[in-house]
Amino acid sequence: MSNLIIFSCIFLILLTIFIKTFRSFTSQLYLRSKIKKGLLQNKTEIRLAKGDKQQLSEVYKRVYNIVTHRPSRLFTSKNRRKFEQRATSELNRMVKNPLTKLFASLLTFSKGMLTFIFLIATTFFGVLVVDEVKASSLTLPTINKDVQLKLNVDLEDKIDSIVSSLFNAENKLQSFNFQPLANDEVIPVYDVKDYPQVITNVEELGQAIAHHMSKFENQFTLHYEGDASDFENTVDEVYKWLQVNEPYLWAVMGDFSTRARSFGNQIEWQATINYDLTAEENAIVLGMIEQIVQTIPDDASEAEKVKFVNDYLVVHTKYNLNSKANAHTPYSVLVNGEGVCEGYALAALLMFEELGIEAKYVIGDAGGPHAWNLVKVDGQWYHLDVTWNDPVPDQGDKVHYNYFLITDEKMKKDHQWIEADYPKTAVENYL
Repeated sequence: MSNLIIFSCIFLILLTIFIKTFRSFTSQLYLRSKIKKGLLQNKTEIRLAKGDKQQLSEVYKRVYNIVTHRPSRLFTSKNRRKFEQRATSELNRMVKNPLTKLFASLLTFSKGMLTFIFLIATTFFGVLVVDEVKASSLTLPTINKDVQLKLNVDLEDKIDSIVSSLFNAENKLQSFNFQPLANDEVIPVYDVKDYPQVITNVEELGQAIAHHMSKFENQFTLHYEGDASDFENTVDEVYKWLQVNEPYLWAVMGDFSTRARSFGNQIEWQATINYDLTAEENAIVLGMIEQIVQTIPDDASEAEKVKFVNDYLVVHTKYNLNSKANAHTPYSVLVNGEGVCEGYALAALLMFEELGIEAKYVIGDAGGPHAWNLVKVDGQWYHLDVTWNDPVPDQGDKVHYNYFLITDEKMKKDHQWIEADYPKTAVENYL
């Protein structure tokens, strides 16, 4: 009698696991079939969009919509959101690169093997239960209908986790659980640059411009004392100075027109500037950043602080060109949780500045105009592309590290920039 109870319990557990693995396996096959069909239908568009991340994203979203539109109930999870997350993961595996595509195939194969193994085991113990029933002259005990056998494990997620762990290297930096901001309402921070006492050279003129730009003034007048005949060259040098010393203000500047009038060695210089965001929006951004960085653990290293910035922006932002605010600004990224590369990189730059970590804003090309950061960690420079660490379509808390603290050599594989304008990186990736 005791053997019958033991074998029956084992059989029921194995049968439950088999049903879950079989459902996971068939669902995986269904997703792969739908994705392959969608990729085939958009084969021409994918080939034409090669190298253009934004255009590729739009094509892959089209494939995603094909997969998730009116799915078969036989092969999909009862939880719609869970099914959509699995579709997103499978699509990313199949299109990212040959290695992840191979991984997706191996994952499906592994699920198939587990399904077959549990089928054999379930059949074996089923036969044992039948034999015990035949050999027993006793009736089964009454079972309380209120008692339920329940597995507290989501087997599909567990299988994915086990197989994925074989392919993903362990990140040696600590992970962060992001907490809500300390205050429900952000306290705006207005950071106004100092104004020089006199304006007689390129640096002082740059500082004066930065003072007015930090207040997001649309029009202002400066009085420069110097050689009027060489003032055009001076203005060109000032633009370069601003780009190097005030990269954030330079990046958020829109249309810029100037007018100069000279009175001997005195020059009256008038500027008219439009910005990508307002003074109030910028103050909210600075206020948010001040609160966000306060949640970083006190014992975090420089690399862990960089990881915090990367992870925070990826987790809280969706890549979206058509965002509510200007997608190129940190306001759109931090307040609306959506934006494009420029917004990601500028938000990161401001967060690094608040943390006291030396960083630069890099403008280059990656199949199209692109922006990212250079960050100095433990005395050496590394590239950080937060935008490309954010999966598309968005995967919630999923964070990639393919472009986290990497070298010039690795970055050159799919990014281009004027190398002479930026410092050289370390010879080896940080991780």
